[in-house]
Amino acid sequence: MGYLGTLEDYDRLLQNYKRLKEDFENYKKITNNTIQIVSEKNIALEKKLDSISNIVEISKYINSNISNDNLIPMINDMIIGILGVAYSSIYIREEEKLILKATNVSEHSFNIYDNEYRQKIKKGETFIINCEDTSFCRRYGSSNIHSVIGVPVILGQKFIGYIIVEHSLQDFFTNDHIKFLKTISNQIAIALENGLLYKKVKDASIKDPLLKIFNRGYFFEQLEEKICRAPHRNFAIVMLDADDFKKANDIYGHQFGDEALIQLTKIISSNMAEDDIVARYGGEEIIIYLNDAYDREKVYNKINSIREKISETPVFYSNKRVKITASFGISYYDEEHRELKEVLKLADMMLYSAKNRGKNIVVSM
Repeated sequence: MGYLGTLEDYDRLLQNYKRLKEDFENYKKITNNTIQIVSEKNIALEKKLDSISNIVEISKYINSNISNDNLIPMINDMIIGILGVAYSSIYIREEEKLILKATNVSEHSFNIYDNEYRQKIKKGETFIINCEDTSFCRRYGSSNIHSVIGVPVILGQKFIGYIIVEHSLQDFFTNDHIKFLKTISNQIAIALENGLLYKKVKDASIKDPLLKIFNRGYFFEQLEEKICRAPHRNFAIVMLDADDFKKANDIYGHQFGDEALIQLTKIISSNMAEDDIVARYGGEEIIIYLNDAYDREKVYNKINSIREKISETPVFYSNKRVKITASFGISYYDEEHRELKEVLKLADMMLYSAKNRGKNIVVSM
């Protein structure tokens, strides 16, 4: 029969077992805690990677759509999609006022009744509102809002806009949302700056630097496109020339001449319809495309009214008050004349006739 050991041996083995079990439980707790910490870190890292990925995608999208007039609404849609919020609105500052440029709210009437937050918006500061009382965060005509975040758009040191994002859940927004929206606001600022630079470069290529109207090349490019799209549509071509311009330049100087042309152009442009085109033809000559030209009497009256306004508006320059006039020639692209070169030649002939008939008149074919 084998030796079973003493009671002391049994107690010693039991104590060793308990100690090993306790060590194992402690190790298990430490391991589980470590796994939980690592898991939480991985989740946080994944969120950061997702956030970075979203920002990179937005940045790529912005860079490839600099010239798109709908860029700000597109960014706003991305904010809604990425954050899963109820509402998002983007304001851009124009002439010291925040103007709404994008929103997914049909009737936009965001109100923050607490003066502290109104001042924060006015100053371009970041804020988070979490509230139970819907009278504090109110949205008329839509679901109650209980969490609001506001982030300014800053370009350099200048406050140029604001992002306001809203959610129906209380305590939805956190500092992580602020970090994300600040990055998006930076992208918006870059997009606006790039958009302005793009517009300047584009304007420089299609507009006259002095008169700020289209140049001759762009005018004919647009005219050819219009004819291609609607070859049988009637339109009018008007050519005009400032009267005795060389004489005025010799008397008053070229700076006066520039000012006279600028004023003359402003009068013409302010009396054009949206689809009309005004361009500098060369020197002091200006050419106009009139989209609505089916009623010739109406066209004549419109151009004659412009002629009268030019002759009645003196140019003030260097303490001098000088009256200027212009002569006009009108031709028509219609059933009888479907060759653009011929129509341009006829407009030039009408202008030449106006000059020979005493100037400051409108001659139409």
